Amino acid sequence: MSLENLHDALHLVKESSRGMSLEYDLDTVGLLTLSRFWNFCYDQSLLVYVNHEPAGIAIHCTDPARLEAYTYYWGVIPKFRSLRLSLQLAETCARKLRDGGYTTVHGDTVPDHPVRQWRFVHFYPQKELIDMQSDTPNLPAPNPEFQIREVPLELIGQLTTQSEQPVHWCQRPTFLRHAAPFLQFVGAFSGDVLTAYIICFRKPSGTTIWDLRSLDSSMPAGRELLRWVANNCPTPFTACYVFDNSYSHLLLTNAGFSVKRRFYSLTRDLLTTT
Repeated sequence: MSLENLHDALHLVKESSRGMSLEYDLDTVGLLTLSRFWNFCYDQSLLVYVNHEPAGIAIHCTDPARLEAYTYYWGVIPKFRSLRLSLQLAETCARKLRDGGYTTVHGDTVPDHPVRQWRFVHFYPQKELIDMQSDTPNLPAPNPEFQIREVPLELIGQLTTQSEQPVHWCQRPTFLRHAAPFLQFVGAFSGDVLTAYIICFRKPSGTTIWDLRSLDSSMPAGRELLRWVANNCPTPFTACYVFDNSYSHLLLTNAGFSVKRRFYSLTRDLLTTT
């Protein structure tokens, strides 16, 4: 993938996702913005052509320091799906990642491709995740113990690495450093101590809660962060990448958030499957 074939990449993402549960309606600017937000690795993102016609695409993000990668998108347009290009594309990407020194590649399931289908390309389920949504969180009276204010990414990163709760690819400090211009980092402080934090992605059509966690699982601190979101951000509120039975799952459930979808994180060990 490169700037030279960006038009083909845009065509492939739009056409291969058409009619699917996660459909992309992008223009060139939209794809470039998405690339910047997710920090696409062009060297590890491949297009496949059949008789010079673009047929399939796989887009990856990478974490070179940890020798890990993440499959952001993988699709073949309908007219070429009978050629088993998806399988060939996945295996070619796996070999290229391994040859580049990477040891592991992660991903997520989507409704169109349940867990069992991913086993054909050696991806195996790890954790169940949930997307949750609410228009009006159900919260008790304000707790004056906590002060809510924006915090620097460096402080967020320290708490993320200390957290005992699982961390999704897009909640890692490495990812957040690249996505920081698009995100807002807000903390709940008890005195000078950061007790909990929330990461939000705001746009006119609604707010995405990107992460919400507390080192000591403080429910009062988490509720004050949700109150800040309810008072300062556009609705609806969608919490993404919530791990089942985690602190954020319990907090959001108690605040009246409902389940929007369930899915699984996936991992492929490149050292043993390529």
